[in-house]
Amino acid sequence: MRMRRCFRNRRVLRRQLRRINAQRLIRAICAASLLLAAFFGTRARAAGQTAGTSDLLSTPAGWPSTGAASGFTGVALDPLAIYMNPAGLAAQDERSFLVHHGMLQFSTTWDLAAVSYPVPGLGGVGLGFARIGTGGIDAYDAGNRPLGSIVYRETAAAASVARRVRGPIWGGLTFKILGQSLGDVSASAPALDVGFLYRPAVLRGGQVGVSAQNVVAGSLDLGGASSTLDRSFRLGLGSPEWRLNPMSAGRVVLDVGTRGREGMKPRVGLEFTRAGLGAVRAGISNGDPIFGLGFRFRRYGFDYAYQSGSVEATQQFAVRMAWGEPISKYESRRMVELRRAAEDSIRAERAGEIARDRKKADTSESSGDWETALVLWEVLQRADPGEPSYSQRAGRARVEIERNAQAAIASESGRRLRSTLAEMARQALSRGDAEEAAGLLRGISTGGGSDGASQDTLAALVRDVAAARDRAAERALSRADSLQARGRLLDAAGQVALALRLKPDDPRARTLWDALQTSLGKSASEAQTLSRKLAALGALNEVARAFAEGRYAEAKAAVERSLALDPTSPEARDWRDRIQRRLTTPKPELDARIKQLYIKGMEAFTAGDYREALRNWEQILLLDPLNESARRNVLEARERMKSEARR
Repeated sequence: MRMRRCFRNRRVLRRQLRRINAQRLIRAICAASLLLAAFFGTRARAAGQTAGTSDLLSTPAGWPSTGAASGFTGVALDPLAIYMNPAGLAAQDERSFLVHHGMLQFSTTWDLAAVSYPVPGLGGVGLGFARIGTGGIDAYDAGNRPLGSIVYRETAAAASVARRVRGPIWGGLTFKILGQSLGDVSASAPALDVGFLYRPAVLRGGQVGVSAQNVVAGSLDLGGASSTLDRSFRLGLGSPEWRLNPMSAGRVVLDVGTRGREGMKPRVGLEFTRAGLGAVRAGISNGDPIFGLGFRFRRYGFDYAYQSGSVEATQQFAVRMAWGEPISKYESRRMVELRRAAEDSIRAERAGEIARDRKKADTSESSGDWETALVLWEVLQRADPGEPSYSQRAGRARVEIERNAQAAIASESGRRLRSTLAEMARQALSRGDAEEAAGLLRGISTGGGSDGASQDTLAALVRDVAAARDRAAERALSRADSLQARGRLLDAAGQVALALRLKPDDPRARTLWDALQTSLGKSASEAQTLSRKLAALGALNEVARAFAEGRYAEAKAAVERSLALDPTSPEARDWRDRIQRRLTTPKPELDARIKQLYIKGMEAFTAGDYREALRNWEQILLLDPLNESARRNVLEARERMKSEARR
């Protein structure tokens, strides 16, 4: 019996030594060490004798995984991004919910529930809760009496925010509350994680992720000395998707992490996916191989993973569900809606501009400003080609512009012609040629009215010409009476013809002309002479009309005909001199002013300023009414102005 008690005491001592060693391991390593110690038969001491244990969930370095590429640091495209790399929340395309359950070694269970919610245009948010724990750890008191079994559990509740930082860079933060309990003793501590995700275009879909856990963190105190939670740093790489065919693709992911003073721990995964069906995975996690399958049906997924371990194999199950409209479709729809709204806004603004332009065009038509109306109607026609009334109104404006232009040209030409004829009449009066002045004045009266500024001047000229004409007619009739009394009937007839040309309706001249015709008709020779004389006088009447109308070539032919009938006619010789004076007016190349105006008109015409060219050439006609070059150029300029008005 004593021997048995001795062996029993030795076993108790050995057990106590093992428990002390287990406490030291719990202080230094993660909760997995606690589980391993339990597997090798270690026993935890009573709750009052425990010190601070190592934490497992403070960093995701040793978390179980289904091997899905979306749950790695370099990809982070599922709700696990809350713990692995919070920056991935802003890069996700769907709102999703993940439930993960694992059956680990030493009767340990693992559970995770997380939701990620990307917000279009802002980033993403996420919430998660993770738990790992085991039961059935035997507890003994100081007398080695069993106290029953105790439970060890760790929890991690986290909330994350993320958004695009700049260009292809995303950033995120995770605030988490870590909890740890051993039996009746528990503790909690806050911690803050930071993550970044880089997706440059040069990688063609590849990604780089960096995360740091417990950047700011507290400590877990279970009754003994405890230190601040260890920091963990992770670098993850995700390759571009390799398209095997339109439905299949492959991707390789790599994570490298370190925690506290631990060395680098790699984690590698290879995944082949088939659109609409699922995925096959293989990789290494914490030095152990892992194989997994994933099935997808619409927006639901189921994942299974099998991982061999140093003691026993583990299995994990995960269910993932997505809902709502994907961000990519939302952005596409939003762009379509924004484009439609912009088009509607542009249409409304354009409709307002069209309404304003139409109102201005109507106002311009009402005020007679056809040039402005034409421009507005043509603008409206280009802005709204389907409205036929715009082209009709523009055509009407062109017709009105052409009509006004022709009226303005005719009015200006008439004014300039009247000014020229008036000046010529004044020159004739200064020479004492009342007959020429009267003929020119008749040209002014048939050319239409003049503006109010020149009415007084023209009226004074009319009075002067009328007075000179009356005096000349009176002198001619007096000479005719004297010549008739001396028997010089032909000379008297010439003076009467002059009086009739000056005053065609003068009764005294008409009576005297009839008497002379009767007297001259008594002899055949005298009749023949009188006939030639009268024909010559009739030709002079034609000369006077042609000269007054500016038909100098016809006037010259008529005066030559009159001289052929009556070579001794002084009136014909006078008319010949008048015509010669007109035909010998200086040409543009001989007159400096005319030459200058001619050149300026040609320069304006070449530059397309037809109105300025017309103004210069019409000034030439004022100085030289017989200038044929200027007259042709005036006609050409008027035609060009008409063509411009029709456009």
